[in-house]
Amino acid sequence: MTNLTPPVVTAVTAGVLIILQMLLLFAVVGVRRRVGQSLGDGGSDEVLRASRRHGNFAENAAIFIVALALVEMLGAGRQLVELLAGLFVLARISHAIGLSMHKTVNPLRVIGVIVTVGVGVTLGVRLIMLGWSALGV
Repeated sequence: MTNLTPPVVTAVTAGVLIILQMLLLFAVVGVRRRVGQSLGDGGSDEVLRASRRHGNFAENAAIFIVALALVEMLGAGRQLVELLAGLFVLARISHAIGLSMHKTVNPLRVIGVIVTVGVGVTLGVRLIMLGWSALGV
């Protein structure tokens, strides 16, 4: 059996992501208070955008952190783990900024999505390879 590596890069990445997540949460709260909408979006584009920035970030970050930790623990190269972590964080920031813009179809949002998908597919393939290898098949 493979010796498991402590997921220290993942721990740092998770710390960064949770702080970003809380900033997005506070942004939603601020918008909701300003427009007086405590639940739903009430037809407010501003509330909808803030909610989607927060929600989309959370949806992607959760599965990413789990997969990154597994890849790191199963012995993927440290440089690969660091690269994937850095790209993912930058992609999610890019997407959130792009979703904040008046025109929501814009280069920052598109780049954020493309890089997130690229990192996710790369991470998924590497996770399958490492898992398959650890099975001794």
